[in-house]
Amino acid sequence: MRQGTLEVEPGIRIHYAIDGSTGPTLLVPGGSWIAGPLRPLGSGRQIVSYDLRGRGRSSPVEDRSRLGVSFDVSDLEAIRRHLGLARPTVIGHAYGSAVALLHALEHPDAVDRLVLVGAFPARRIPWRDAELPSLGEMIRPPGSPRLGALRAGRVHRNDPRTYAREWMRDYLLPQQVARKENVDLVPLDACDLPNEYPERWLPDWLERVYPSLGDWDWRSRLGGLDLPVLLVWGETDRTPPEAEQEWLSGLPRGELLVVPGAGHWPFCESPGAFFPAVERFLAR
Repeated sequence: MRQGTLEVEPGIRIHYAIDGSTGPTLLVPGGSWIAGPLRPLGSGRQIVSYDLRGRGRSSPVEDRSRLGVSFDVSDLEAIRRHLGLARPTVIGHAYGSAVALLHALEHPDAVDRLVLVGAFPARRIPWRDAELPSLGEMIRPPGSPRLGALRAGRVHRNDPRTYAREWMRDYLLPQQVARKENVDLVPLDACDLPNEYPERWLPDWLERVYPSLGDWDWRSRLGGLDLPVLLVWGETDRTPPEAEQEWLSGLPRGELLVVPGAGHWPFCESPGAFFPAVERFLAR
């Protein structure tokens, strides 16, 4: 595996990794979290993964006005150009799906196809109009005695790596996976990186990145995206049927894959269903 950094703005460096050297290219935002789990797709392909600005192994962003979805879209294009990737397939997970979609809408000739896993709905209202938890509620979940005890012992200060892993296991992942035992299927190596400590990334996400999406509504733009798009949701992570239909009716070449026995991490929770179906999509 080859690794490097690209300075996209003065003082803001994006970390990337290249796994493999031949075959079609898969470009993966959020590499510290999902590049490892997606490695089964690397047979006969090259996987280029990178971390969003301020996340993973990329540099911290001190000026928070330089955070937001428009910057993340520009960074994806900067990485693609820097590495000379002609028309990669872009695989986005969660917020990374929004970045991948908006990049393809702005640069349709730069992408071969999209795989959007756990994607946001095509519009925020009414599917995502509920308020997110507050920063305090997420960093210090009131319903978690385990995390409360760790914070009382100042583990979040003295051993933030351990706290980040416990925060994922005890708070975030149980809300995302299909079954409690699936928590252990999600690799947590990224929690060892300072940018992935909850105190570091949650304020940026809640106060800058997510609000930068605004009251998004991408429906009117989807018809111009004339490339294959695979929408993947875990069975318990599915959007309402009406929201799925808005995606499928808007995309000229959209397909839907529902992965049984999985939630928000289908490539970890149900790899036997996820990878063969994605392979078929990529091979067409």
